[in-house]
Amino acid sequence: MTPAPATGRPRILYLDAYDSFSNNIIAQLEQCTDAEVVKCYIDSDPETWHISESAKSQTATPAAFINYAKAFDAIVAGPGPGSATCDEDVGWIKVLWKLQEEDMIPVLSICLGFQSMCHAFGADIQRLQEPRHGLIAEILHSSASIFNSVRRLQTTQYHSLQVMLDHRIQTTRAVRYPTELWKPTEKCPDLQPLAWDFDNKQNGAVLMAARHTSNPFWGVQFHPESICTNDGGAQIIQNWWNEARSWNYKSNSKIFMDAGILRGTVGSSPSQPKLSSIEALATRLVHGDGVCPVERTILNVQCATTGSGRLTVSDMVELFEGPRGEAIVLESGLQRDLRPMAAGTGRHSIIGLIIPGETMRLHYSTHNHVMELRNGNDKVVQKWHTQDPWQWIKLVTAQLRGMLGEKPKTTTWAPFWGGFMGYASYEAGLETINVQPREEAQCPDICFAYITRSIVVDHHLKKIYIQSIRSTDDGAWISESLEKLYDAVGRKSLESSPNATPLPRPNPFEQQDPTLSTYLASCTQSVADRDAYCASVLASQKHIADGQSYELCLTTANEIHARKPRICRLSRTEVNELSWKLYKRLTSRNTAPFSAYMRLHNVHVLSSSPERYISWDRQQTAQCRPIKGTVSKDPGVTAAHAHDILSSPKERAENLMIVDLVRHQLHSVYGAGNVNVSQLMQVEEYETVFQLVSVVEGIPPSICSQQSQTPDYAWQHTPYSSSTSTTQHQAQHEEQMLGFEAFTKSLPPGSMTGAPKKRSCELLHPLEGPTRRRGIYSGVLGYLDIGGAGDFSVVIRTAVKIDTANPASATEDVWTIGAGGAITALSDPHDEYEEMLAKFRSTARAFEDSQDPHVEEVEKTDLRGVWSRLMEVEEPGDGDEDVPSPRLLLRTLQDFQAGLLSGVVRTTDGVVR
Repeated sequence: MTPAPATGRPRILYLDAYDSFSNNIIAQLEQCTDAEVVKCYIDSDPETWHISESAKSQTATPAAFINYAKAFDAIVAGPGPGSATCDEDVGWIKVLWKLQEEDMIPVLSICLGFQSMCHAFGADIQRLQEPRHGLIAEILHSSASIFNSVRRLQTTQYHSLQVMLDHRIQTTRAVRYPTELWKPTEKCPDLQPLAWDFDNKQNGAVLMAARHTSNPFWGVQFHPESICTNDGGAQIIQNWWNEARSWNYKSNSKIFMDAGILRGTVGSSPSQPKLSSIEALATRLVHGDGVCPVERTILNVQCATTGSGRLTVSDMVELFEGPRGEAIVLESGLQRDLRPMAAGTGRHSIIGLIIPGETMRLHYSTHNHVMELRNGNDKVVQKWHTQDPWQWIKLVTAQLRGMLGEKPKTTTWAPFWGGFMGYASYEAGLETINVQPREEAQCPDICFAYITRSIVVDHHLKKIYIQSIRSTDDGAWISESLEKLYDAVGRKSLESSPNATPLPRPNPFEQQDPTLSTYLASCTQSVADRDAYCASVLASQKHIADGQSYELCLTTANEIHARKPRICRLSRTEVNELSWKLYKRLTSRNTAPFSAYMRLHNVHVLSSSPERYISWDRQQTAQCRPIKGTVSKDPGVTAAHAHDILSSPKERAENLMIVDLVRHQLHSVYGAGNVNVSQLMQVEEYETVFQLVSVVEGIPPSICSQQSQTPDYAWQHTPYSSSTSTTQHQAQHEEQMLGFEAFTKSLPPGSMTGAPKKRSCELLHPLEGPTRRRGIYSGVLGYLDIGGAGDFSVVIRTAVKIDTANPASATEDVWTIGAGGAITALSDPHDEYEEMLAKFRSTARAFEDSQDPHVEEVEKTDLRGVWSRLMEVEEPGDGDEDVPSPRLLLRTLQDFQAGLLSGVVRTTDGVVR
């Protein structure tokens, strides 16, 4: 959290134990107090402290830390993974409990910090019988000290360990008189209990809060900042702050500023790429390899629009021959009436057109930290080493945005005008939290194409945007594409509308695809071993019981093996078209709001993701849609059943932990008071599953007072209105990369890691296999718009294929389908394995040699009956009135024959095909 400029405000030092909820606590502190909050990690050294450069060379000793801490009015010792008995897990926190009277500072300790305080004054730290992660309980408190004026207190708990004072309520589960609950024990005479939890019979009485009897130390076991802790959490923070200031006043403690202590941002900023390098990179992206423009480049958004009618995204991709070569398609899943699935789940679809020989790309590898600029033929034209690829992408995106000239002359705007489209792997995300990725990958960890031509479909308005940001005038292509789409819309309308003059019926034999059929018939599945997966679940639960994590998102890799058709060994075009056909099968069987097809470099991605990672509009309002909690749509499972299952404490705990994690990530960028949870744990229905979904939004401070909009519905507004004041305009200018900052600071997606994120990722490494890389699975996929917007999905429910170095010699295709689930203390190993299988099968269905589920089989018995009736007519006897007339028989036969030849069947949605 960036500190405020130097002022006369009081200051709080926050000791961060690498927890994934820290920024939520900092935001709550800033909202509940009048203090400036400065964050310091528990293992930090003087080089990162807010001190003068001359003081940074001192040794990191307890005395040096105490001297630094004395510059603050109070300290908060935060939560984190691990145990209070491990010095490495608590770091500088343990120094606080040894402060001498002349150095005394008021301290509030939370969770791990609370356990550290109690352990320092004689308490034991023991495992709970049943860990409490993401669970909500009403606790009993004394109504004294920091609980003054707090009434009913509902708290969120994230702990596997507990403080043991040897209190009678803990050892005998009874007290001799009610007020004995609040008496210190003989074992810990310096600690006065303030609150207890009696919610779980197995755990018995668990200490929830305490204070030191003489020093200004207070602590709580629960998380006052959680979205599910009620208003009492904020009241506790306010009460503590009042107690701390009162203690400072009574003790005549005057906070002094040591000559070596400074206000302002911590440490020195990381080195940034030189501006000249960024300008040169942006120029090469825009103009291609070997072109050096004389004049300043201006990128005008050239755009035309037309109605989409009943034209599908697949129709448009094929119209522009996308399946034949490289292509990127971000497709919002639609209902059968071609309307968006639900509000906020994707209103637009985007087709990024890869121009052969022209489209430039950016690649990055975590193995050697090399970033590459590649030309339209996928050849490297420039490469360099960098420890922070996202800084390059951020600055070049800002540089391209500065080149933006005329905006579209249309009444509404598309969310994407042009810019970068691509993906970032899970390992690229690990680098952002200082977790070392694994061995070298077979494909880039970051891969973005610079898209200058695009087709965007607004499914709400049924409108198509044909766009170009090429540096040269592209009007001819815009006009040609507009006419092509207009004609296609007309043809589709004729095909799907009743007409007195029937259109020529297609030959059913021409519609068969022997290559695809043979390919599907050869597919075999390789699924993770049940016993091995269950063993990993149990190992995960042991880490959770030890206090190392609240939740671990365990995953595994499953595979589809298929015999590569001979024609695909001879033609790359055939390979690409086969991948496209598989993608269409996937989306027809598992319709999802954030589907994607990507054929780029040596990568084939077929995605039907239900989860948005993050989206932000050109005003920088961001939205995340974390998903945790899944129920497969098995036979007999209704929406009511799904609601009952997803209302269980386990499922809600999984979702709550990720919601609090996402809030933490957005708070680090948008600040206190600017992060809202607009939807908390609601059940949404998809093609194959029910999911528990929450929505978290970050709003820029300059517009936080305005009514927020989800990014899907804010695109049509201009970033700055003519009535915007100079001050507001300046604020908006400073905030123009907030969305990108939130995007990078949230990597890898919290729904795929667990919490605390850093420790969880470190624990998952050996659990998932010492050499396994998740790769593109668990990463993110989407776009960075030249106008400042962005939208990314989490890469789940996805099949990925990586071409070998010599694809022509390969005889087998291997598609990897990652799947897994969030492991908590309440998880059942076998249920977790079944959930993993359900997620895998929702994607693997695309590779099964079965009929399209939307098409019912022709009722052969009825056809046979008609044929039999025609062939078995006997000579009419006396009184036989049921025999049809020859004219009726002839007409029936003609209709029957026409139906067979045309391949017309009736689908489940009533449409005749």
